[in-house]
Amino acid sequence: MKQLTFKWGVSRGRYTYGYNICSLYVEGKKVASCNGGGYDMKGTCFGDWIEKEFQEQLKTLNLDEFYGLQEYDGKRILDGACGFSSMERILKALGYKLTYLRHAGGKNDELYLVENI
Repeated sequence: MKQLTFKWGVSRGRYTYGYNICSLYVEGKKVASCNGGGYDMKGTCFGDWIEKEFQEQLKTLNLDEFYGLQEYDGKRILDGACGFSSMERILKALGYKLTYLRHAGGKNDELYLVENI
């Protein structure tokens, strides 16, 4: 069982000032982040984490059955910008359940729980 927290903010960086930032924390450790907009940022962070955390298990899935799942040089790649729900469906196919718990901390921060089915 793992606790996921999505946090939203605004960049103050020199070249990205004012851009939206989405970061994913798992058990309090930052594991993914993206900035900008015009795509599913939450899905992107979630997909990046799933890709890193479950790389070997992803190889058992049929590429044709999952939107956002690709293979490149023998590695499975997730395009989380395809949508948060697509990443959730892939996670479920790997044998895990995602449960929304509540807003956490800041106004736009969200807390989820990932557990084995």
